[in-house]
Amino acid sequence: TRYYYRVEDNGVVDNSITGQLLTDPAPAGSPASYTICCVGDAGATPLTPGVGGVAVPGRMSNHTIFDLVRQRALAEGWLRLCHIGDICYYDLGSGNHGLSASATVAQYRSMWDDIFLQTRQHQLYREVPWVYIWDDHDFGPNNSDSTAPGRNNALSVYRERIPHYPLGAGSGNPVYHSFQIGRVLYIVSDTRSARVPGSTMLGSAQLAWTEALLASSSAAALVWLMPTPWLGLSSDTWAGFTAERATIVGWLQAGGWTNRMWMINADAHCLTMTTPGGNAHGGFPVALCAALDATPHTWTSQYDMGMWPGRNQYATVRIDDDGSDIALTTTVWRNTTPLAWQTVVAGGTTRIPAASPSHVLAL
Repeated sequence: TRYYYRVEDNGVVDNSITGQLLTDPAPAGSPASYTICCVGDAGATPLTPGVGGVAVPGRMSNHTIFDLVRQRALAEGWLRLCHIGDICYYDLGSGNHGLSASATVAQYRSMWDDIFLQTRQHQLYREVPWVYIWDDHDFGPNNSDSTAPGRNNALSVYRERIPHYPLGAGSGNPVYHSFQIGRVLYIVSDTRSARVPGSTMLGSAQLAWTEALLASSSAAALVWLMPTPWLGLSSDTWAGFTAERATIVGWLQAGGWTNRMWMINADAHCLTMTTPGGNAHGGFPVALCAALDATPHTWTSQYDMGMWPGRNQYATVRIDDDGSDIALTTTVWRNTTPLAWQTVVAGGTTRIPAASPSHVLAL
């Protein structure tokens, strides 16, 4: 059902802005077919800098890609916009870009005020239900971790300003969470606020929660929203946390998840995905879904289906559930052109070979 809303403040209805939302098609646990959109990275050398007198226009974006995603979402009935990090590049706590290095609560609030001053972004977020998790540039400095100067302030303002599913108790806890649409479980990982370089990416509390969720969930399929690339070469990716990555793979294998899941990453400013079995760390398919409006760059050849650095880019995950099989089709897009796609049939052994010519479009 589609609902429309306006805000009433002190008895006065603001008729200048109308928001809308589309509710889920079925209760959690019941078959449901739908599409979600996954995006990331806008504000590194943006083609369309920020508007509205923001603190650092060149570190956020008001690009028309936000309009395109919104228009498709409304026309095609997408249920969620999943933003997987680097919604801007303020690098709070670094002292760069003319900003104070103090990373106060007021600075994080101002950063979000600036984001919502971007008219195209704001309209997207008030018309399409969205899920958001940060990466480094919108949590703290570049390659930030639990030692970021504004860590606790970032966690506090996230809870204050961002719509979210239930989080762990306590304002100092990471903001990982999960939700379920139909028979598909979604995990949203916080890979920054508990990270200790060379030791842990997720931290003990998040790891324990993840293990318990994977062991107890009755969902038929899984989509893991992971801001930090699962495949990579640098220590800022999961390549810097190989023991922890192997532990998670063990949990996924023990629960039979690896043949009924997708993992979606952002951070790298390109589109790519792995073929069935092409991911050497777990075998499940992985896709990169960026960049909306950030400096294009290539990534590791560990993703074996080709690579498309660029802007105006995002991914969709289509869930087709007939009550028996669940087909999860991930497509990577540049504007309205699909560049590659692949389908996993949850719980079965059949996967459509997306590396065939019909599934990869050469530009």
